[in-house]
Amino acid sequence: MAFAIIFKFGFWTFFVLIYAVVATTVIILERKRPEKTISWLLIFAVIPLIGFVIYLFFGRNWKRRKLTSDIYLNSNTTLSQEEKEWLKKVLGENDIQYLQLINLLKRNSKSPLFLGNDIEIFKNGKEKFSSFFKEIENAKESINLEYYIVKDDETGKKLKDLLIKKAKEGVEIKFIMDKIGSGRLKKNYIKQLKNAGVEIAFYSYFLSPLLKFVNTQVNYRNHRKIAIIDSKIGFIGGINIGNEYIGKSNLGYWRDLHLKVRGEAVNGLQKIFFEDYQTIVKAARKKEKIDPGKYFKKQERKGDSLIQIAVSGPESENSSIMQMIHKMITIAKNHIYISTPYFVPNDSILSALKIAALSGVKVKILFPGKMDHFLVYFASRTYLEEIIKYGVEVYFYKKDRFIHSKFVSIDGLISTVGTANIDIRSFELNYEANLLIYDREKTKQIEDIFLEDLKISSHISQDYFNNQPFPIKFTEAFSRIFSNLL
Repeated sequence: MAFAIIFKFGFWTFFVLIYAVVATTVIILERKRPEKTISWLLIFAVIPLIGFVIYLFFGRNWKRRKLTSDIYLNSNTTLSQEEKEWLKKVLGENDIQYLQLINLLKRNSKSPLFLGNDIEIFKNGKEKFSSFFKEIENAKESINLEYYIVKDDETGKKLKDLLIKKAKEGVEIKFIMDKIGSGRLKKNYIKQLKNAGVEIAFYSYFLSPLLKFVNTQVNYRNHRKIAIIDSKIGFIGGINIGNEYIGKSNLGYWRDLHLKVRGEAVNGLQKIFFEDYQTIVKAARKKEKIDPGKYFKKQERKGDSLIQIAVSGPESENSSIMQMIHKMITIAKNHIYISTPYFVPNDSILSALKIAALSGVKVKILFPGKMDHFLVYFASRTYLEEIIKYGVEVYFYKKDRFIHSKFVSIDGLISTVGTANIDIRSFELNYEANLLIYDREKTKQIEDIFLEDLKISSHISQDYFNNQPFPIKFTEAFSRIFSNLL
């Protein structure tokens, strides 16, 4: 019977029919959001066979194991009297409206409310690296680094030389890199670090159930940018290891926010690092027991900031960072400031921003005036055009420079800074980490930087988009089709 069908319709017709049935069945059984399913089916139709191969690498959720460990920090869902007093101290009488937000992160990220933190805010790579290299130079016990991008350029070489020097001095160094983000890193760079005693762990496709040597998880990235020095000083933000972050690239001056933290929250960053490190080591069939007493110390209270840490990844039961940002938007009363290099929000965030703007909350979004990723840039513009109609103010950063800052602040009281962009990739596909800061003073510093940047940015109106030439409009519309897959 089967041979009769093949003979009647021809081999290729039969093959395409089987392909269509198999491909459609596979993607439907994944139970993705309808719009994502439709996007993939469109790809299958436009580029048969090749589209299915692309789906295997970029579309399927191959996750079976998590970046997790048996490291736990106390995160009781009920606030203690001390925590309530700290909230009142840093937020005044406004603390009650944030209790739900605190509970959200206690549950979806198992994050305690870390008390007594000091935060130093860096607004560009030069400021960050000046402090970062100094702290590495002064390290006495341990250096734990986790970066998405590491480059073998002037900045990368300086870090490598410093790490080799500290390793020879007896400092214990562990370094997690993402295999995709740091894919161009020369083997000799890694070899020199290893020979000096630096322990290198690559986040890669080690969780893939399909073929040991084929990377079916290229779509998943460890996008975190974290450093912990001597278990006492933490760094987190948008700045990787490379010259572009100090303005030495064709993108020009690079605006980016990065934080240096002292206090209880350092243990939270340490926990994230060792969750990732232990999982990678276990997947490589190595055994390494972590002594909590060695790396998780009783931290001195260095300042007034209260911090929680939101974490998420492709296997997370909750899109924790997305949920945090959504909750921030919904409780805002006066204003919402957002800076992001990519803006491809899901329906929840998009609706929340529209409702906030329609309700009279001032919403301002700062976005790059020049692109660094073609499809994401043009897809982002369609969402920005859409929310302008609801009263959201959109600004494009000065075109001779680039903005990579990733933060959201509300009402001059609380803010989140970290590694996550306002896009579906950060919410669903990447491993990300963000600090949620409850502190009027630090939030004001962040908002002051934002408002200064607006002065050299262009306020974009609906007319700007209406007057775009047809090729640009078509490119934007085409890019948006794939926005759920970016």
